Amino acid sequence: MTADGADDAAATLLDDTFADGTVAKSTSFQSSVRFADSTDDGGGGSSEPKQKPAARPRITASVMFADSPTVSVIANTYDERRAAFVAKVQRCAAKLVAEEDVWARHDIPSIPAERIIRHEYDPIRDRWSEEVTIVKMESEPFTHGAMRYCYRMKKLATPPKSSSYHRFYKYGWSRASNYVAKAYICEDTKRIDTSEAAKDAVRNDIKLQYEANHWAQKFNASDPPKKIHFIRAWACEMPDREGHPWFAIERFIAGKDSYGASFVKHNTNSGFVDLDLHRVTPQVFSAHSFYASNGTRLVADIQGVGDLFTDPQVLSNDYRFGDGDLGPRGMALFFKTFRHCSFSDSLGIPIFPLSRNELKHQAKYDEDEDTVSDAVSLNLDDDSSFASADVEKALCRFAALDMNRRARQSALHTPMEAMRKSGLQVDDATEKRSNIFNAQKSTSAVIKKSLHISSRVTKPTWHRTKSDADEIALCFNSAMTAPTFDHKAFHRLASGALRERSTHSEESGEGGDQRPQRRKTMMHHTVQPMVPNAQCRANLGRVHYHLACLHGIGRFPEIVPDVADGDSHDKPEHCVYSVIFHLCHAASLRDVPACLALARVRAGLDSTVSNLLKTAVPVDFDSAKDLLGRAMESELAPSASKAAAGCLLAQILEDEGEAGDLAVANVIQDTLDFMDRAEIEEQERAAKRAVDARGGGINVGDKVEANYCLEGTYYAGIVTAVSDDGKNITVEYDDDGSSETLTEDNVRVLSGSATDEVVSPPVGGPLTDAEALGQSNDDEECLYEAYALKAKLAELKGKLGDNESAAALYQEAADGAMTAGKMSTAAQWSAKAAEFE
Repeated sequence: MTADGADDAAATLLDDTFADGTVAKSTSFQSSVRFADSTDDGGGGSSEPKQKPAARPRITASVMFADSPTVSVIANTYDERRAAFVAKVQRCAAKLVAEEDVWARHDIPSIPAERIIRHEYDPIRDRWSEEVTIVKMESEPFTHGAMRYCYRMKKLATPPKSSSYHRFYKYGWSRASNYVAKAYICEDTKRIDTSEAAKDAVRNDIKLQYEANHWAQKFNASDPPKKIHFIRAWACEMPDREGHPWFAIERFIAGKDSYGASFVKHNTNSGFVDLDLHRVTPQVFSAHSFYASNGTRLVADIQGVGDLFTDPQVLSNDYRFGDGDLGPRGMALFFKTFRHCSFSDSLGIPIFPLSRNELKHQAKYDEDEDTVSDAVSLNLDDDSSFASADVEKALCRFAALDMNRRARQSALHTPMEAMRKSGLQVDDATEKRSNIFNAQKSTSAVIKKSLHISSRVTKPTWHRTKSDADEIALCFNSAMTAPTFDHKAFHRLASGALRERSTHSEESGEGGDQRPQRRKTMMHHTVQPMVPNAQCRANLGRVHYHLACLHGIGRFPEIVPDVADGDSHDKPEHCVYSVIFHLCHAASLRDVPACLALARVRAGLDSTVSNLLKTAVPVDFDSAKDLLGRAMESELAPSASKAAAGCLLAQILEDEGEAGDLAVANVIQDTLDFMDRAEIEEQERAAKRAVDARGGGINVGDKVEANYCLEGTYYAGIVTAVSDDGKNITVEYDDDGSSETLTEDNVRVLSGSATDEVVSPPVGGPLTDAEALGQSNDDEECLYEAYALKAKLAELKGKLGDNESAAALYQEAADGAMTAGKMSTAAQWSAKAAEFE
């Protein structure tokens, strides 16, 4: 090959770059160069330890330029660096051209070219751009999965601006880049799906690639030993085909990494970790993405060749990334299996606390076993397990990708059908009663059922040790205290230096299990600790709460400790101590549903989180009041949980009769405010869904945020006018009523207008937990209806001498009761309102 040929080939390497300048390596470049020059995770990084800069000398006129390099020295240095870079690129390009086309035998250049519309996503502006070009694509898929067909495709690189490189195109289609085009399958016809839903799915796939690459760049900025990249993806529309089908396009990855492995799945959104390589970098990257995003994102489904990955799944705190986005529960599944190491310590990733039984199970397998639930099988159409090595070997990697996508939503399924439900015996000695068990007349039948009110507290049939009781007490003590993220939370010494982590061979001792160990991933520098801010703490609390819920539905049967006498019939359905552990950690982070769940159990009520909580947690009304107060004082959503907490607290205070009328009145007033706020939140979610259903855009009446006077500060307002072309928007600001006309780029939609039709939640987010998981949280059901609370508050106001407020509240309560069909009650309250007037 000539030097000119290498120069020409080098030019094509510049074609596939992300918007931020990151190079997406081509097939041959990836296999021939990256893996030839790279080391595995154990090779360590080459960066030198950072030194504290020397004190700057005092600058005077006589010494200002004394040590400055001359212009000629600067020029020589630049020329040397440029020459070294060009030589390296030429060597890479020479290998690229010398290699044979892995698709040469398919004779794709002989296929007629097709016109396409290339859609590229701009993640900064959240916009799509278009350009027309041509490609050559096979008419039949070379493989397929359960959801998508995969086609071989070639595309010529975009001609560079420099005319000196145009001679590279003498190679023509024979040297065109190899791509894989993926199209969704219509289940009915088994043909390419041309529906709008399929096109939206393609767009979502592209966005996921860019979202994952964004957090990869954050990770790479920490200078890890192995930097990672995600393949650049774009959408291809075929305007000359029927239905204008859309394809997701990626470079074809060939070759093997430095381990000798080709395509490897390192983890999934359901807690799976690969059994063969146990590479540290992909797992640490997933954890890093969570803390770098303040808990709003976690990149999972890390898979690819070497450190070049594809087809990720991004988990979000509001389920915005489609069906595979399991939200906080997916994050909980990841952290339950994530193992901290010296590499994560160096990156400043805080330790995610796990319960005693979780740590025991993790230590039992010590990186040499599958960390997925042993009893959980992600059911496929053929009833096989996704984690099965036989299934993996039987499928090509593209089919495996689709199989993984099909399994993503099954990740939260519980193996309850395989578990026995044990009967619980009654022990009168443990029974504790309160007037709270006497449901009020104003409580609806549905709410009564949801409360699971029981007059007897059952006793577990398994043996509880003193250490179990001590663990529960410690957990509840921590629930009322904010967690401290000090040097211990980052596995560091007080000086900031890293603590040593023992290896498996050291722990097992001489003569122990001498299993081969992967070399450590070493960083020659440490990064500042990623101390969670308020937003990250709130999302951490949600993760702990959802991990408790997963334990409660029996997602991790392998965590349940064996009973002392070995009788499997007495073994509980799930590890209730892990449920308590994570609920208390969530409560310490002021997660409202967690505080409410613990308070209900402390008050002798059931909780939807776990049916075993009452059997392990003693009743303590003082603790219940503290937890309910913590829930109501939290600045975090949702308001529905706060309203339920207020109802329960008001009932307990009324039963005790020691708090005083003013204190009870204040609790009831706060509860009514939370009820109103919960209704507003639901209306805002419905309006947001209406905007999504109409395909975006801005209409008159929409609630928006606008860039006031283009100063960069956004204020809330309502749209009063929209130009015919939709480019200019007139906004009336909420604070002072002033109006301003701005371009659409300076206006952000918050929610739709009240006239928009209410629609069901979309497939993508943002969604609530109830919308995403398809089940409501019965703990959030209020003990009282709003009109009943108003009547109680009116009675208290009358006792406090505020007759005017009492009359108004009684009348509002009467109106509410009449709307609910309680005519007799409404008449009584109307009469009381008249007495106070």
